[in-house]
Amino acid sequence: MTRTLQSASIPPNLSRRQAGKYVIEAFLLALQMRPVQLSRLTGHAPVTISRYRAGKRVPTIGFILDLVDEAPNAGFTVDQIAPRLGYPWKATRDPHRHRSFADYFAAVRVLERLGRKQFAIRLDLSVEAVRDLERGVIPDESLLRKFVRAFLKPEYSVKHIVAAFPQLRPDETMQEIRERFLEFQDLPKGDSKRITLENRIIEECVPMAQRIARAVAQRYRRPELAEEIWGLGLVLAVRDHDPRRGYLPGYLKARIRGVARGIIWSRLQTGVSVALRDYGFMVRETEEFLIQDFGRSPTEFEIAQHLGVPVEVVREVTQALVASDALFTEHLDLLMQDVIDLSLVVREWENNDDPLVRRFRKLAPEEQEVLYLFYFDKFPTAEIARVTGESEGEVSIRLKWALARLCSEDI
Repeated sequence: MTRTLQSASIPPNLSRRQAGKYVIEAFLLALQMRPVQLSRLTGHAPVTISRYRAGKRVPTIGFILDLVDEAPNAGFTVDQIAPRLGYPWKATRDPHRHRSFADYFAAVRVLERLGRKQFAIRLDLSVEAVRDLERGVIPDESLLRKFVRAFLKPEYSVKHIVAAFPQLRPDETMQEIRERFLEFQDLPKGDSKRITLENRIIEECVPMAQRIARAVAQRYRRPELAEEIWGLGLVLAVRDHDPRRGYLPGYLKARIRGVARGIIWSRLQTGVSVALRDYGFMVRETEEFLIQDFGRSPTEFEIAQHLGVPVEVVREVTQALVASDALFTEHLDLLMQDVIDLSLVVREWENNDDPLVRRFRKLAPEEQEVLYLFYFDKFPTAEIARVTGESEGEVSIRLKWALARLCSEDI
């Protein structure tokens, strides 16, 4: 028995992650499946689906496309789900209303009410090729003509589509670099010819990397970082770049931003770890216990008296936390936005090698949740308390200690 479209509505008062959780549960119910079966159906890892079900992570737009394509009778549509999960989704064939060609390509398929298999047949492609195009692979000119002829004539021409998406009209330098990458893309990474060609591209892209590094360093309000980040970012970008999915400048910017994040994060950790390592856990437990017992935040003296330690010990931990908060004030909003973008959009969370992502992943699930809600969803502590079922004081403590653990070298 499947859920009908009329009954498959998402309650309006849910946050993005709660809406994602609701959608996953609704699909499981409508299809009468267990999570492991849903994993086999969509090809996504069971642990990923578990995180979606737990409301710890917002399902990606790619996963929603996979889910609706594999289970079209479950009663949900992509254009219904995507906006509730925070993804800009336009149910229109006007290319200028979409952010990227990948978004547009997927939207046209959805508007045509075609699954990937039927869409692939119309374009004389494989299903996997359609999936890749929805994930950001750049179409060649012949495919673009087929796409326009099959689904967009007479309203829109190839010229309209190219004008709408900058990635389809690269400048001469970007196109030349991409063609050079394509020449050696199939060679093994250790091949001497590939290394030689990569090194030539690195040498030629030094000015570009330096310009990007200056812009990134300025964004983080740390202009002195520019000289530290451009070289490593350039080497990493050229070694790992996949020319099928875009052009080097965009990928280079992402890698340089990653290097900058790593440097900033390592410096944020300085000077707060010793007190937190030695006494932080016991002070935290005591503070959580006493706030429930007193109905208010305890004083340093009360915490010290309960633990039987000198008040100076508690004060040292408090000062470390204050230092942590001061360091985070300048950069955490930018860093958290970047780590969420990186983990949810650029690549799968489990395979992410960014140092900030790795540190964030080591936090307890409830600590990850409160940071997501506060810094990404922009919930005030009162709203987080309502969502989590805790008191506002408990939320404040959890948020404070999650930040402290992120700032500690011993996490």
